[in-house]
Amino acid sequence: MKNILYKGLFLSLLGITMSCDPFLEGTNENPNDPTAVSSAAILPTVQLALAYNYNANFSRVSSMWVQQVEGLDRQWAGYNSYTTVASDRSTDWLNFYVDVIQNANIIIEQSTEDGYNHYVGSAQVLKAFSLMVMTDYWNDIPYTDAFAGVENLQPVYDSQASIYAEVHSLLSIARSNLAASDGGLALSGDLIYSGDTSLWIKAAHAIEAKAYLHEGLLSATNYTAALTSIENAFDSSADDFNFAFGTGAATASPWYQFNRDRGDIGFSPTMDAVMVDLNDPRKDIYDGDNESTFLIEYDTHEFFTIDQAVDMATYTELMFAKAECLIATGGTQADISEAYFAGIESSFSILELDTQYATYIAQAEVSPATITLENVISQKWLALYANPEVYSDWRRTGLPNLTPVSGSAIPTRFLYPQTELDLNTNTPTVTLFEKVDWDTN
Repeated sequence: MKNILYKGLFLSLLGITMSCDPFLEGTNENPNDPTAVSSAAILPTVQLALAYNYNANFSRVSSMWVQQVEGLDRQWAGYNSYTTVASDRSTDWLNFYVDVIQNANIIIEQSTEDGYNHYVGSAQVLKAFSLMVMTDYWNDIPYTDAFAGVENLQPVYDSQASIYAEVHSLLSIARSNLAASDGGLALSGDLIYSGDTSLWIKAAHAIEAKAYLHEGLLSATNYTAALTSIENAFDSSADDFNFAFGTGAATASPWYQFNRDRGDIGFSPTMDAVMVDLNDPRKDIYDGDNESTFLIEYDTHEFFTIDQAVDMATYTELMFAKAECLIATGGTQADISEAYFAGIESSFSILELDTQYATYIAQAEVSPATITLENVISQKWLALYANPEVYSDWRRTGLPNLTPVSGSAIPTRFLYPQTELDLNTNTPTVTLFEKVDWDTN
């Protein structure tokens, strides 16, 4: 898997040239060794790296901290009780910068030069999503000076506000590029939407809705902006922004590989108790046959399958986001209810539980007379199993109401990696319990 992830970057680095005497020009050139790699070849490596990183430690750690799963052995038992050190996140940081953002920059640069607008736009969407994830977990991050190489080994940290401004800018420009002509080269190598630019445009709106929702506590106008983005985003789950992994041992989904090779995680007793109380049929799909750890049933787990599609932005989550934004902006109960139930129904449908949906929502706990923010976020927590978005929801709203498994507080961010602390004097000193800037809850 790592060979696949690094292939795009390795090949792109082969394009570095040196100034030589004209007499020697071409002497050391290998005609079988490429000096540049096409955007079509780099794009799938960026998509794979993004999906893999998002569904690996970001998913496992954050879903532990919001008590959807539970770490039971070795370092995962430590993470579960909030014992973590800076070096734990060094690889995650590097993977985003090198495998995803740097390679996306290469696509953007060379495709802009060639006029291939659709490659530029899709790479800008991937880059925007990646920057949003990084700042959501680390707050201030290097960006403006981050890709200068040896010319600047001490990049400054850009504020979260400036990173979010860049996210919005990238998504806006991406939509324009995706709506323009392809410049003579159709989008290929696309493992997410198979070159369908209309779906890429919808995904850009969906990611923008997520961004505005994250910023909701900073300004009430962000909820209104999120509603506008949602209306221009997905029409159904068929439009979801996700990446499906393969069925081979080396191309399996991150959770499947972890459960197969480590298996130190199991279903959280907190989520188990809530789902039992609600007679929620999704529990049997989530809990790994109620075994102590997912290792025991790794090959038959109904959710963490070998070819799991990793969700990065979905119709299901947007319906819950719509309900939340309507509550925040004084929407009617009829509109709130419509979005809320659409989110639940979509979740059931994806898991092929359509026939059990009516019975589930007939319960008073699921269908109260007045749908509150607690109802919306609690049902979103149940629907977006092991999705990092739930961690952002909990930080913004304090919902669901969770009791720390250790100490008096649940972590609200990642630590900066040890590599940054050792090599970049601009790295802020933080603790696990400091909040990112949009988390004013």
